Formats: sequence, structure tokens, C-alpha cells
Amino acid sequence: MKNSILTLLLILLPIGLKAQQTTDEMMQTREFQTWPKGEPNTAYAKYFTGNSYLAQMGGAESGLANVTFEPRCRNNWHIHHGAVQVLICVSGRGWYVEEGKAPLQMTQGCVVAIPAEAKHWHGAAADSWFQHLTYMTRVEPGSTTEWLEPVSDEVYDKLHASPANSNPAATPTLPLSATDPDFAALFSHFEAVDVLPQVREQLDDRTRHITHLATLLGCQGTDTYRELLPAAFRAGVTPVEVKEILYQATAYLGLGRIRPFFDIVNETLAARGIQIPLPSQTRTNSDNRREAGTQAQVDCFGEGMREFWRTGPEESRHINQWLAANCFGDYYTRSGLDLRLRELITFCFLAAQGGCEPQLRGHIAGNLHVGNTREFLIAVLSANVPYIGYPRTLNALACVRETDGTK
Repeated sequence: MKNSILTLLLILLPIGLKAQQTTDEMMQTREFQTWPKGEPNTAYAKYFTGNSYLAQMGGAESGLANVTFEPRCRNNWHIHHGAVQVLICVSGRGWYVEEGKAPLQMTQGCVVAIPAEAKHWHGAAADSWFQHLTYMTRVEPGSTTEWLEPVSDEVYDKLHASPANSNPAATPTLPLSATDPDFAALFSHFEAVDVLPQVREQLDDRTRHITHLATLLGCQGTDTYRELLPAAFRAGVTPVEVKEILYQATAYLGLGRIRPFFDIVNETLAARGIQIPLPSQTRTNSDNRREAGTQAQVDCFGEGMREFWRTGPEESRHINQWLAANCFGDYYTRSGLDLRLRELITFCFLAAQGGCEPQLRGHIAGNLHVGNTREFLIAVLSANVPYIGYPRTLNALACVRETDGTK
């Protein structure tokens, strides 16, 4: 079927390019000679705002269709599970919007390959009809389309004052499925077929996404973090939890490396209609932060930490005091994440950045103390192999074995 689609496109696209000079007139008079408008799209009308039309191209068995949108018509937010959708704009102007990314204004010749699991919508501009060819590729067994909420007029109307509208030539970075389909297929297969079944018993989806977010902070994976953040929300990770992971990362990675992630999170929350700043999670003050931080250290590592803040050479003792007051007193005491999750994300920060194995061993001991088992930590490392690679994974695995006394 893939070959038949490509053959049909090779035949049809030159015809469409030649006819583009009359596209505006065709759209205005609703005469669709090169790209047929088809019949009213009644089967999917409940998933559209406005009127759309559907024309099968090359027969239903080809899987290729031309969808026509009247001005302002758009489909609901939706997700293709287990399949990549390809859109090719052939007439008019429209929008492709993927959650967490800049809107893309589509004009004739624009091609978009929509990754599986990406929440998105597409539709016409406010002042233009819009036609795109569409077909599905890399279809896995059991693939489905999940239809979600409509795109409100408020959200839609904001697009027409956006930077993408004022500069139609500007486009966001193409997904890897479009630029490097072989790599995208290899990576997706490794994660979906090899990794996920291996870790599923130890990690539920929400916890796994929490570890992904913390790991991507540790390895500075800004672009991948932006792509995975919407999936984390769909898995049940809350905005407060996302912010708490980000705040705590500052103690282990420093603001110099964390600052770009604040912008990613805030932009994503704003796009989802979530008001920021979020409610404060602070539970200490300047008078009790050191004492509260010391108690958090004791809860994580045992009674031997009670006087840790007093120890160390005189010229650097202040750093141990800061560890108690700032790292643990300011961050670990906050609501939003319990101590088990806070030790877990610290494990992810340290494993992902590498080069800090002494601290990693200490926090492996802390994880074991708060109830995160050896098997659980190995599952966390396994789940994040696709994002940090094998050397850092194997180094962290060696630290786990050294810390709990196994070989």
C-alpha cells in the first residue's frame, strides 16, 4: 500500500503544483477541479468544528484521502496511537498545531509527519479554505485514533495574532519521524517493544514519566523534555509535581542548566490554560529551614545525619550547613512530592548527569532507606536507557550493586 500511495502522489502532485496559480479563485468559487472536494464528511462531523468534506484518492484501499475544510473549520484535538499521520497541503491555507510546539501555518507544498502519540489538531485559516492530502504510515497492530476536546474559538482566534501567522515561511523543527524515519522507527521500537515491557511491573506510567522528566533535566535534554511533557500530563503527572521536580533539580544541577526548562514548563502550562504561578508549596521559613532540613536528611539517610551540618573542615563547613538548610530545608520539605519521590528524582538527576558517583551512591542508600528497592531502581535505569545511553546507565547500575552489597 505504501508503494501505491507514493505512485499516486507522484502523479497527482505535479498537477496540483501547475494548478496552484488558480487556487485562490478555485477556493473562492468552491470549484475543486484538481483536488476534488468530495462529499460532506458526515462520519466524522462530531469531531469537527465547521464543515469539512472527504474525497478518497485512488480508491479506499489506497488509504489516501483529500480533506477539505471551510474557513475556520478545524478538527478536535486528537491522538493517533500506534501510527504516524502524514499531511500534505495542496490548496489554500491552514494550521497544524501540536501540543507543546509552535503552531505551523500550512500552505501549498507543506508536509507534516505527525508522530504517534502526539496530541494535535489541524484545520483551515479564518479567511481561507484549506485542503490537505492525508495517509497513515508506520501503522502498528491495534492502532487507534483517540478524539479529544474541541478547539475553542478563543484558542483558535489567538493563532491569527501569533508570530507564525506574521511569518508564514517560519516553521518549527520537523519531527524526527519526518527527517529521519529509519532512526525514529528504531528508537520507537526499542522503547515500545524492548524497554516498556521490561519495566512495566515495577513502574506505572505516572512514575515512569516522573523519572523521564527528572532524567532529561539531568542530561539537559531540552527538546525531548518539551516533547515528553504533554505525555507526562496525560499519564497523570500534575503541574505541581512538574514544578517540584524542576525546583529540586536546581540543588543538584544548578540554575545555569535548569533555567531553560522553566520557560518550557511555563509555556506548556499557559498553552493548557493553567494559571501561573501555581499555589505555593513552601512549608518552612528562615527560622526553621535548617532544623526542618536536618530532619529531612535523617528521614532519608538515618540518625547519623542529625549533626552532619556541624561537620567538615572549618573553611568549608558552611556548605554542609547549606545542604541542610537549602537543599533539604528549602526543597525536600516542600509539599507536592513525598520523600520517596524526592529521593527518586535525585537518583535520576545524578545518574543522568554522570561524573558524580560518590553522591549517587549516597542517594542510592537514601532511596533504599525510604523504600525504593534495588529492583525498582534498576527498572528506573532501564526505563531511561533511551534518554541517557548505556555508559551512564552501566555506571549507575554499578553504583546500585556496590551500595546494596551485590555483585
